[in-house]
Amino acid sequence: MAGSNVDFKRMFYMLPTPYLVLDKQLNIIDMNDQYLAVTKRTRQELIGRYVFDAFPEGEERLTMFRNAFLRAVAGEANAIVKSPFSIPRPESEGGGMREVWWTCHHMPAYDADGNIVGMVQKAVDQTAEVMAERMRDIISREFDHRVKNLLTTVGTIARRTAKTSLSTEDFIANFEARINAMARTHQLLVEGGWDGMSLFDLLSAELKPYVQSDHCRVAIEGPPVTLTGKQAETLGLAFHELATNAAKYGALKDPNAALDISWRRDAGMITIDWSETGLHGLVPPTTRGFGSVIIEKAVPAELSGSVERDFRPRGLHCRIEIPQATAAG
Repeated sequence: MAGSNVDFKRMFYMLPTPYLVLDKQLNIIDMNDQYLAVTKRTRQELIGRYVFDAFPEGEERLTMFRNAFLRAVAGEANAIVKSPFSIPRPESEGGGMREVWWTCHHMPAYDADGNIVGMVQKAVDQTAEVMAERMRDIISREFDHRVKNLLTTVGTIARRTAKTSLSTEDFIANFEARINAMARTHQLLVEGGWDGMSLFDLLSAELKPYVQSDHCRVAIEGPPVTLTGKQAETLGLAFHELATNAAKYGALKDPNAALDISWRRDAGMITIDWSETGLHGLVPPTTRGFGSVIIEKAVPAELSGSVERDFRPRGLHCRIEIPQATAAG
């Protein structure tokens, strides 16, 4: 008869999909090599054991799988779709349990006379697919959240910039500069995978046009500090306003002046000092524009920090403090 020389048992062992065979009492009869590979067990460990002793489950999952198995040995093929399944981890890998997501097909197993003698489970590993779906949902929610926050911030900047602008041209120039500052910060966050960015990189990006100028002396120094996305966005706007003011009235305008920016971590706080020196007769501003609002109000409100600005005759000193607990460093 055609096919009579086929070694079906060997073929079963070599199938690329995991298969498990149970008797009517749900004891393990056999399994193929792929099942052993994915569960990281040996045939000697499993054969003859009650399936839920070999693979213990919580009560809810155990009931679900046991009912499906019993329906199969009663003659009803069934499936459990994309369900978590706990697999013991070998002691060589630290022990404990690892969770996979399987779609399991359960079919009655018959003897040569057509009697049901047990069941066969075919397991399709869908862990990667489930993880991808979860990541997609997380990214979708995070993107929606970020877009809403970004649009809210842009709207606020537009309204406040318009309120303090003297003309349309003045509004366009100030608004565009602030949006560009936000864009620079977002670009650095995107390049870092939204895992945060260093305080040094943020300051360097904001002060790059001035550091490259021959007539400006700028020093940026401090220990490694990684800012969260929210911290980077808020501080990026604050640094932009400080740099803009320094370019108009302070140390970034006077070739004889200098700007030193340093920071330290101490007592659960990150303290940033913006120090302009070398000026003569600096006068504090008589009005407070939107830039002052960003510097003095946004940081405390958004980052639970504090800001102190001191307009000294020889240059502005600004100290910004934010809780270290909200920043990775």
